[in-house]
Amino acid sequence: MNAFPPGSRALVVGVHGSIGAMLARQLASSGFRVTGIDLARADAAPANVTVLQADATRPDAALRQVLGETRILVLAVSQHVLTQALPQLLPHLPADALLVETLSIKSPFAAWLADQPTTQAVLGINPMFSGDLDPAGRPLAAVPYRDAPLADAFIDLLRQWRLDVVTLTPAQHDEAMAMLQTVGHSAVLAFGQTLARSPLALDALLRLAPPPFRVMLALLARMTQNHPDVYWEIQADNPCSADARRRLLNALATLDDGVASDDHAGFHTALTALKEDLIADHPDYVDTSRRIFEFINQPPAPDTLPAFRAAIDRIDDQLIDLLGQRQALIGQVAHFKKTSQTPVMQPNRVLEVVQRCKTRGQRWHLRGELIEQLYRLIIEEACHIEYEHVGGPREPLLQRSAPAFQSAGVNE
Repeated sequence: MNAFPPGSRALVVGVHGSIGAMLARQLASSGFRVTGIDLARADAAPANVTVLQADATRPDAALRQVLGETRILVLAVSQHVLTQALPQLLPHLPADALLVETLSIKSPFAAWLADQPTTQAVLGINPMFSGDLDPAGRPLAAVPYRDAPLADAFIDLLRQWRLDVVTLTPAQHDEAMAMLQTVGHSAVLAFGQTLARSPLALDALLRLAPPPFRVMLALLARMTQNHPDVYWEIQADNPCSADARRRLLNALATLDDGVASDDHAGFHTALTALKEDLIADHPDYVDTSRRIFEFINQPPAPDTLPAFRAAIDRIDDQLIDLLGQRQALIGQVAHFKKTSQTPVMQPNRVLEVVQRCKTRGQRWHLRGELIEQLYRLIIEEACHIEYEHVGGPREPLLQRSAPAFQSAGVNE
């Protein structure tokens, strides 16, 4: 039995926020009838989403009517708002509905929820990215507060959206977030405060800024684009955050003490230990840092033909590097297909890849025909690599995947 039949109603509270808007878009694309509510007005709503301006803590008649039809209630709001709104919303919500909250911290809500007379299934999620990013391939923490088939079905839906879902208990979630968010955000905020209090002008510093400085400033810029309450909850509501900040302060104090005592050998030993303990098993982050630094330290805008050509050459280098990485992944896919006896040719996947890339190309005004022609060559090469590993009779790409390549000339 399908837990969420086509046309099921989803209600998103906080639809104008980053995460609320993202979830509304994803639910609508999965065939839900999505209604979003928010106190604030907005010039535009997510596609295929009906938006009501309403107060979730004081549901009016229109909101109560929608609640009565709701299969999934998403609460993309702060804990303060959530704990005020939920007692007002629950009496109007079907007993077999699913509640989904998006809080950054889970333990305080878990304790509060234990005292509430809720009959509905409740699932916590924490997307580990801002809602304006494509969710595909990104990590998301899922915290089922109660074992329920409906919560499992929603987790399956998240995986259909190609999210990398990690299931945790509330305590495990908050312990992980202290390292993943509290420490990083604290370091970025401290960097920003130090910079803001410096007598040196930022523009003057940027003329000389090395890549790590620019990366830190970019992280600070990103934080300033989201609501401060998000970061405040991470720092103030997580029971593990105070210890994480103390660890960060102790690490800075150790560095300061070592420099004050001229402990050059200790510094060398500490950096070597970090390399062995953290980076040795994750060498790909060395290349990641190189690519980030190449991107963030772009040379000045070209104003001569040689400069334009040099800029194009740098982009070509990146394209070749990315193609090489793609081909290496295809080799791993081929090995998986061989061991799992999965057919090489996957027409639906070919169509999905081409359509997704054409959609992404629209923001750069890339012609669909160009994308189709390019990916015909890329996918044909991928098929060649896979057949070399898997063996068996070879099927022509265009014969099996014609719907993906409809532009004039591609099928000829």
